[in-house]
Amino acid sequence: MPRAVLWETEDGLPRLSGVVDWDGEELLGRVLALSGGALGGDVPGRISTIRGTFALQQALCAQRDGDEEELADGLTGYR
Repeated sequence: MPRAVLWETEDGLPRLSGVVDWDGEELLGRVLALSGGALGGDVPGRISTIRGTFALQQALCAQRDGDEEELADGLTGYR
């Protein structure tokens, strides 16, 4: 299930415009299947890239904010 989903209204109807943080393969599969390729580009590849860098993004923000606990969590898989 995505943790953060972005919606836009188009012609009075909600339209999924983005997902900030994917946390489940089932919903991803459904969204991609229902899109019928309308999302364009290599969406699974882009999602994979974002997933692969999320922990480092977390660590960078934690370093900037001086949050040692969050920094340790973000770097866990790299130590």
